Amino acid sequence: MSKLPLPVLLAQLSHELGALQLMAADMEATVDDMIERHAGVLDARSIQNLQLLDILNQTLLALAQFAANTAGLAPSECKIDGLAAVRGIKLASLAQRLARGAGHAVKTETDSYELFSEA
Repeated sequence: MSKLPLPVLLAQLSHELGALQLMAADMEATVDDMIERHAGVLDARSIQNLQLLDILNQTLLALAQFAANTAGLAPSECKIDGLAAVRGIKLASLAQRLARGAGHAVKTETDSYELFSEA
């Protein structure tokens, strides 16, 4: 297995975190709307828990920026075994993108998520 420059892996991590931050921002907007429409039936603790999405959103944005900054500072001579770095990651397409430093973050058909059901 060829090793990848550390800046490449960190840049890929930044892309992935940025994509998650965008998802969190979308969820936050939806939840904000739900809180406004249903505030009368939600208790204070539930509203506080739902507002944690804002902290999640801000944290993901900060981590994406940190990874991007670190990628810019890391020496390209430093090489990392991408496959070893992603060992244990269950989302196969995410692990593949991280291990090869694909330069983008996308949800593909091979990503599988457990969704809520109405049952």
